[in-house]
Amino acid sequence: MLPNNVKLVIWDLDDTFWRGTLAEGEIAPIDARTRCVITLAERGIISSICSKNNFEAARTALEKIGVWDYFVFPRIEFGPKGQNIAAMIEEIGLRAENVLFIDDNILNLEEAKHYAPGLMVADPEEILPTLLDLPQVAGKDDTALTRLQQYKALEVKAVERSKSAVSNEEFLRQCDIQVTIDHDLDKNFDRMVELANRTNQLNFTKKRMETPEAVADFRKLCAKHGVQTGVVRVKDKYGDYGVVGFYVVFRHARGNELLHFAFSCRTMNMGIEQYVYEYLREPLVNIVPPVSNPIKSFDKIDWIKEGTGAFEAFSTLEETKKLVLLGGCELLQLATLCGSHRAEFVNVMRDGVEIRYDEPGFVLNNRPSMAQDQALKRLNYWTYEDAVAFDDSLKSAHIVIASLATFFWWDIFSSNAGNTVRPVVSTLRRSLAKDGVWFVQNFQRQTVSVEERTALVGRALERIADLTPSGCHRFALGQNMLGVAKENNPGYTARNRNNQALKRFCAKYGYTFVDIGSIIDKDDMVNIDHFTRRGHMKLADFISQTVARGAGKPAAAAKSPDADDPEPLAAAGS
Repeated sequence: MLPNNVKLVIWDLDDTFWRGTLAEGEIAPIDARTRCVITLAERGIISSICSKNNFEAARTALEKIGVWDYFVFPRIEFGPKGQNIAAMIEEIGLRAENVLFIDDNILNLEEAKHYAPGLMVADPEEILPTLLDLPQVAGKDDTALTRLQQYKALEVKAVERSKSAVSNEEFLRQCDIQVTIDHDLDKNFDRMVELANRTNQLNFTKKRMETPEAVADFRKLCAKHGVQTGVVRVKDKYGDYGVVGFYVVFRHARGNELLHFAFSCRTMNMGIEQYVYEYLREPLVNIVPPVSNPIKSFDKIDWIKEGTGAFEAFSTLEETKKLVLLGGCELLQLATLCGSHRAEFVNVMRDGVEIRYDEPGFVLNNRPSMAQDQALKRLNYWTYEDAVAFDDSLKSAHIVIASLATFFWWDIFSSNAGNTVRPVVSTLRRSLAKDGVWFVQNFQRQTVSVEERTALVGRALERIADLTPSGCHRFALGQNMLGVAKENNPGYTARNRNNQALKRFCAKYGYTFVDIGSIIDKDDMVNIDHFTRRGHMKLADFISQTVARGAGKPAAAAKSPDADDPEPLAAAGS
């Protein structure tokens, strides 16, 4: 067991990440360890390297394995590991207590602990077989690799800063830093709680909400008269850091008082906390040490400007235009680029359970039947109320973006009431472990052919079109073909077949087909189904320009008699 939650794993290479010594000849990659790095990234836990090797040789080997881009701030040089690790942790802005160093040499482990007190260390053979099962590396869902991209942006900035001869303040003036403050409490409440509980170095009040009762009390506090809340979002020319901080200020007769003031270390030394503090007119605050730096660290902040609250790609859209998004993790970043007036039916965590809405049952199940389906309610996945909210959102939508790629795969289960659901693997395993007999008695796995799956995509697009008002802009994302090998590749054949079917449905039901491969470049890809921030910006810009031109604005599809009461999915031959 590890004593603390892990935010960063630092890997040795020789006889740790791979078998053999790179400088002495051939190495043998260990597939399980490559998958481990990728899985950690998908949990929001980043990985780095500290290895005594030739940098270019190690980079070439890791690129060949296909995992180089999953590492940040690598220290690959023939220098002392302890000092390198201490410097790396400081540069990244984490606490040593949340960093795990894995090395097969006990002397390296002891040296690292000396230079970075509190650092967690482990031998690879002892920890790696069970590492991903430990609660300290559970992380949280980040299949969009948002946190990895944020640290990649920090890495680029650090490299450019090291090459720059100007002062720190001059460098910051070149970064085009923008801060946007969002006062939508309901939308940002969970992120505020997360920041309060996870942030320590720049948590100036050290107040936590670690129990349901504390969370409830915090919500009551935020709702009190005279209390104002805000979350802080930051971006600069290197990338979008997302929501990095929040505040709760109480305005009363004696003045203004900060009850909560916490920031992520991702933007440390950028002056963000001082900018916000001065924006709030320097309210009273009881600072609880330790903190990594005082609130006011600079004589004057003149390198930060107020953000617009909307990203450039959608600056041409009216804020009153409502967007509805349905899809998987490929829409998580795209959703943030689409303005604040939106309804998202995209991957979400609820009560520790990952929920996906991009499946046939969510769109097509008979709503009255869902309302009465006790087995569906007990499954604790998406609900009848979620489906009704989706329908209601469509009825007032100006823009709909749908990504239905997963309709073509994954097992589908049908309840005894005839409603279908396709729970993610973790939910399925939880249900089987909790009460496998109940699940088997109430849900049956359906055998669905390729043709039937394709037909389900068409039916879903048709129903969405039926529910949206006349003049709604509807977009359907195709499956990425960029970088997919053609020769003797079943994956290419399947993706191409799916896209051709999707194009036909788009033409029939009035959608704009989003051909991803014609919009992004290979450099915009993280992997085959995940894209960089730049890639998502290009997709958002394509949609924005299409809407601005008035294209993709079809007449409403003909209403089906059962549009508001669709046929049970299981009755469609599935």
